Amino acid sequence: MTAKITDKIKKLAAQQIFDEITGTKLGDSDNYYYIAVGRSQNWTDEDNPDTPQQTLRDERLFRYDLQAAKSIQAFSFVIPLKDWSSGTEYVQYSDAGIGQADNYYVRTDENNVYICIKQGKTSIGAARTSTVKPDHTDVSIPVETDGYAWKFLYTITTGDGNSFLTANWMPVKDPRPFANPASAYHTSYLVSEAADSGQVVGYRVISGGSGYNASTDTVTVVGDGSGASARLLVNASGAITAVEVGDSDNVGQVSYGTVAENMGTGYNKASVRVTSSTGTGASVVPVIGPRAGLGYDPRDDLRSTALLFNIVPSGNEGGKWLVDNQYRQIGILKNPFQGDSAVAGSAFTAPRGTILPKLSLTTNGAAGTDFSGTIYLQGDSNAIAIIDYIENLQVWYHQNETTGFTPFRHSEPVFISSDLAGLNTVVSSLTVDSFTPPEINAFSGDVLYISNVSDVPRETDGSEDVKAVVKF
Repeated sequence: MTAKITDKIKKLAAQQIFDEITGTKLGDSDNYYYIAVGRSQNWTDEDNPDTPQQTLRDERLFRYDLQAAKSIQAFSFVIPLKDWSSGTEYVQYSDAGIGQADNYYVRTDENNVYICIKQGKTSIGAARTSTVKPDHTDVSIPVETDGYAWKFLYTITTGDGNSFLTANWMPVKDPRPFANPASAYHTSYLVSEAADSGQVVGYRVISGGSGYNASTDTVTVVGDGSGASARLLVNASGAITAVEVGDSDNVGQVSYGTVAENMGTGYNKASVRVTSSTGTGASVVPVIGPRAGLGYDPRDDLRSTALLFNIVPSGNEGGKWLVDNQYRQIGILKNPFQGDSAVAGSAFTAPRGTILPKLSLTTNGAAGTDFSGTIYLQGDSNAIAIIDYIENLQVWYHQNETTGFTPFRHSEPVFISSDLAGLNTVVSSLTVDSFTPPEINAFSGDVLYISNVSDVPRETDGSEDVKAVVKF
């Protein structure tokens, strides 16, 4: 017995998180999502971070090293980035045997996104490369002079480009909320409104047969819709190499694939009949578009089942985020609790917060410690911790399996060391004065995502663009 998880259920899972963050469903506003960062200490191999595993232990190790969290500022469905490039062969949309790894959609340098409706072909059905960049942004589907036909879906706005465009991903949106003509995605809304259900958007040749004549043989689409027309491309041996939408090559047409002329409408089921006096053995099936029509929801057309989350922490975020150190892990936390024992179990709802406890010490001189390696705080109680940040008499730290979890005691002597043996002391003659709990409980909430990366340095005057992509 075999089974397959469909894109629809993956999208439903992504949509549930999307709706929870936006609060578009009753009660969803009670959920809080944060991007959290951590791990100041080095990887064994800094150029090759450890691969996170699907284990409770890896989740626990991630929690040990957490530094700070910030509520997700922006999020979007995303798809793999595919830029249009002249001289590239693209494939046309199909309802079978096609995935995001296939070149069936593109983004142009104007940030317009198109789906390939017709691949350019020679007169005998051989594929051509694309040499004419599509540039229309309306509901027409012109056939370019290279034979390709592209359906415009949407234009990525500058804001969404800044938040969601990466070297590997690009955003895709549901256009239906943008009915206002002043909205940024209104052109995509118009495409969605013009979408026709049950269109025959292409044809797939199962078997080419032999003895066919493109000039005299005909193609008929039989089904519960109407209006679909097609023509044959045949090679020198009389085999059908391709069947194309429309009854001519359409090159130069302004509106290729209109309902009346070419694709038809209303098909839920259809078959293709090739009528020929000499040809035999061909088998052709129609490619029927999405139920709601191509362009109705580009997330479906482009099979989006991933979400990208984005934050842009700046400086120390009002004293909540570390500077002058690094982090090496990025994660997503849902519904963490406050860290103060006095409010244990209470939801943390602030826009940002530290996940590190803090010790106040009684002797100055600790500022300016070099964080180029792992720096330890050690006490005479055998308490050991990794220092994440020092500012005058304040030390933010964390403990993990390497250090153990012995708590520091009030008034105990401590010193700062560059190794666990206590050698190479950087600062000594310090004592613990007081303890401040973290704002966020590192062991609360759900960890939804972990990414291990090379060190990301943080500076007082700097900011970074933190992105996390979750694939379902």
